[in-house]
Amino acid sequence: IAGSIPQEVANLDKLFMLDLTNNQLSGPLPQWWGSFSLSKLMLAQNKLTGEFFHNIYSPHLQSLQEVRLEGNGLVGTLDGTTIMQMQNLETLSLSSNDLSGLIPGFQLGSLSTLKFLYLDDNNFVGPLPSQLAQTGKSSMEELWVQSNYLSGTVPSSFVRFDMLHDFFIDGNKLTGAIPLQLCSAKLNKDFFSTLPNDAERNYCEYIACPAGSTSNEGVYPCSVCPGGDAAKFQNPYLGNSDDCSAYSQRDILRIFYESTSQSGWSGGSDWNDATKDVCQMTGITCDDHENIIKIGLKNRNLSGSIPGEIGFLPFLETLDLSDNNLTGFLPSDLRWTSLTRIDISGNKLRGVLPPMLCMMQELNGNGENNVYYCDRIACPANTFNTFGHHGYHGEPCQPCYDVYAPGEAYIGQKKCTNRQGPASGGFDWKKEIESLKETNESLNLFSKMALSIASIGLVTLMFALCTRGMCGNRRGPQSKLERKRILRQRVASSGSGSSSGSDDEEAHHGYSDDVELASVGSNVSRSSRNAMDLINDHKDIALSRPQKVKKAISSRLPEAQGVRTSFSNINVAARKKSLVRKASRGSVGEQYEGVDFGDDEDEYIDEEEDASSVENNFGGEGARIPKKKQTDLLDIPMIS
Repeated sequence: IAGSIPQEVANLDKLFMLDLTNNQLSGPLPQWWGSFSLSKLMLAQNKLTGEFFHNIYSPHLQSLQEVRLEGNGLVGTLDGTTIMQMQNLETLSLSSNDLSGLIPGFQLGSLSTLKFLYLDDNNFVGPLPSQLAQTGKSSMEELWVQSNYLSGTVPSSFVRFDMLHDFFIDGNKLTGAIPLQLCSAKLNKDFFSTLPNDAERNYCEYIACPAGSTSNEGVYPCSVCPGGDAAKFQNPYLGNSDDCSAYSQRDILRIFYESTSQSGWSGGSDWNDATKDVCQMTGITCDDHENIIKIGLKNRNLSGSIPGEIGFLPFLETLDLSDNNLTGFLPSDLRWTSLTRIDISGNKLRGVLPPMLCMMQELNGNGENNVYYCDRIACPANTFNTFGHHGYHGEPCQPCYDVYAPGEAYIGQKKCTNRQGPASGGFDWKKEIESLKETNESLNLFSKMALSIASIGLVTLMFALCTRGMCGNRRGPQSKLERKRILRQRVASSGSGSSSGSDDEEAHHGYSDDVELASVGSNVSRSSRNAMDLINDHKDIALSRPQKVKKAISSRLPEAQGVRTSFSNINVAARKKSLVRKASRGSVGEQYEGVDFGDDEDEYIDEEEDASSVENNFGGEGARIPKKKQTDLLDIPMIS
């Protein structure tokens, strides 16, 4: 069967199993499968392309038990969020594809039903994740990760795999020793069933040959490389299946030239001249002891891949391969050098940067203040800047929007291929931020206009009512002198030096000079009243709210200051600005869960503030907003 998988087939809502193994199917793997009952998807040994499942809403994820996609051409990375949806998965076979990136260990380890995991013969980098073996969820029986670019050591947590019987890690960049608790007669025994019972066995070699040794398949029986411990420098990896390495500087340069001269170097090359002194070759700089410390081959039309052998130049400090046509992946072997500067920008290198390389001290400024960033070595795929890396220049890597196929997403880009803006309907982070700022400014302006219009309307209405004798149950006094005279008469008629609370309320009902009335003949304590009380109790006074607070503070009421304005809507703009500032610092979902914006710490009226600063807090021009340091949206570590 040839051709692509029709989407109509993937949409079948009653599909239980699909087995199209060993055909000539091509085209991208469908991301949407419409059946909630699909338990087996068998598409191995075809020519399918595209990415592994990335659509977390596809109905089939919950029901899948067995997925076999080995022997295809899948590219890109494994999406941990999607894998977390496959809670019934027992078998996942992705061997012999072109997948790259990190292995999502936590997500795969969270699948308590997962028994058979085959990720061998791909381009995975980074560590062999210890979280594959989680307490209470370790059902793994077979784990194949050989023939990748994994680095680091074999996790001791794998001893939790009580039922593990097949485990292969050879052909990677793993170092150290295999935990002894893993080395047992039951592990990988099927491959050694023909050995006589009295044959000497090293059960750790059943998993992988140790550093400084080799074998045909990287596992038992292993042969020690000549040279003793010194041979371990150029043969540092577990499970080596190649010949033992003992390269000279000339050998390494020859291997590099052969690997990168598919189209011939521009300007010619003397790297294949066996009579030429190594330190006199084009682009080579040596120290006084004839150790190569710099390779500079910028814009020389290099094409092909970067061989890992270059990582065994122990004194190499600078490597400039920028602006060429190099493809493939950046080898993690470079961690064995003494690199402090590297530039691989302007090429067509794929995948992610090896984490072990990102952790190299002093490489492009990494390690300063104990901080390490991969983008200091190269901008991640689908990002760019003028230099192709953050490095010493300080220019952050920005998103590209013109790359859609994962196989065409390159690291270290200096420009986007077609455009530097989003695709139609895409997300443009710069425009979104500017839009947010404009929206906030518009909201502030609208709020000010609305408040002004409302204040004018209120003043007009109250003036009309009062002039018509409708400010209270009777016509109000016409002058301040008359109001004072009436108040004194009421105080005298009460037979004491003060009036009752009800008299006080009646006395000042409908009056405009509320502060004066509150200070003459009232038994309401100043300490029990604050600026908000004055505002709320005298809603019919023709003064704007900022003016009322200004007047309250100017009269020095003891508790009119330092009072939260949580129950007022007059600080809405201030709270919105505070939210925008905090949102730019990240972790919005966690930081604002259940937050009460009325309790914003910026809403306090400081005791030492003058009336003008308080007025500004109510939305006036020049409002004082505390300046807080903002975090660059892209200034985040590329590894955790």
